[in-house]
Amino acid sequence: MKRFAILALLLSAPFSSIGATNDPIEEEIRLAMGTQDIYGQSRTLARLAWGADNDNHELAARARERLTFFGQHGMQAISEALEWADPGFSADIMLAAIEAESQMTFGTSSYTTAAIEHAIWFGSPEAKRIAMLHMAKRPVPILLLSVIDAAYVDPPLTPVVIESLQLIEDDRARFFLAEQVEQQADPEIREQAALAMAAIGGRCHQYLRAWSLAEEPELRNLALRALLPNTTIGDLMTLYEYVAMFPDDDPKLLAELRDRAQFLEEIFEKQQEMDSASPQLDD
Repeated sequence: MKRFAILALLLSAPFSSIGATNDPIEEEIRLAMGTQDIYGQSRTLARLAWGADNDNHELAARARERLTFFGQHGMQAISEALEWADPGFSADIMLAAIEAESQMTFGTSSYTTAAIEHAIWFGSPEAKRIAMLHMAKRPVPILLLSVIDAAYVDPPLTPVVIESLQLIEDDRARFFLAEQVEQQADPEIREQAALAMAAIGGRCHQYLRAWSLAEEPELRNLALRALLPNTTIGDLMTLYEYVAMFPDDDPKLLAELRDRAQFLEEIFEKQQEMDSASPQLDD
């Protein structure tokens, strides 16, 4: 509590009122901030950190550190910096937004959401990656399409987009992921998309079940290998159909399917035994 009381006192007073210092960089920051309110000070710090006219790297680093320490009070200035700063700074600004938000004692900031969206659309490739992976930790449904669109605008980002979608676990991404499985030329990305669909579950599994009986050997093997660890008793029919329809497929895969089917059968039998042993209640 004492730490937060001191922080509140520092943030409530103009920085210049704290007094002069023998450190020339701190003195320059103090003079630049002047007697502005906290929001004016945060914008000044942002200019010192990422402004094109500041070539003093030590000054920029100190200003950035102080700005992130402002936490919620610095979020607006950090988010706005993505709009005026050189795109080369966008990755560092996105990291600063995450650091500032981590200073908050509860909740999240709408300015971080705005920063994520701006970075996804206009940031450097690294800023896009940071933004998407951070969004996956605090899903914002409205930004789901922005993440997907990033793969179309900048195809090299596709693996990061798929990774983010898997972490978000929203099966509305199934259309994009299915497109990657069916049309992507890179086999590694195809496999990554299939595994993401298996991890997301829900309506994504409907695609994997359908592909597992496809005529194209590569597609059905890809789908089954992704789906196999996530199969349930409800998938027994799919496993049996595959074994019956494609007995000449990869022997190792067929053996894994039979083992999985046997495992699921045992679970099903145990469930039936438990159900039959349970007392029946009269209607």
